[in-house]
Amino acid sequence: MRFLDRIFGRRDRDDSTANRDGSEANRDGSSEELAVIVNSIPEEYAWMKRHCPEYQLDPQSLQKIDGKHYDVMKLSSARGEERTVYFDISKFFGAR
Repeated sequence: MRFLDRIFGRRDRDDSTANRDGSEANRDGSSEELAVIVNSIPEEYAWMKRHCPEYQLDPQSLQKIDGKHYDVMKLSSARGEERTVYFDISKFFGAR
C-alpha cells in the first residue's frame, strides 16, 4: 500500500478505474474528482468526525473549480500528518 493510500485510508485498487462510475461510495475527498458529495455543512463535519477523528481542522476555503463549488478542508494530526479533504457542495451552495 502506498504512503498516500495509507493516509487517506484507501484500499488497494486499480487507480485507473477508481470512481469512473461516479458513485459516491468510492469518494474519499482526496481531490475534487473524488470529492465527498454533501447536502449541508453539518454533513461535512459528520464525515470528518467519522473518517478523520484524529485530525484537527486547520484553515478551510471555498473554491470554485471547473464551475463547481467545493469546501476544501485542511486537516492536521498531532503526529504532524496533514490531509486535505474536498467536499462537493453544489447541491446546496447558492441554492435559491
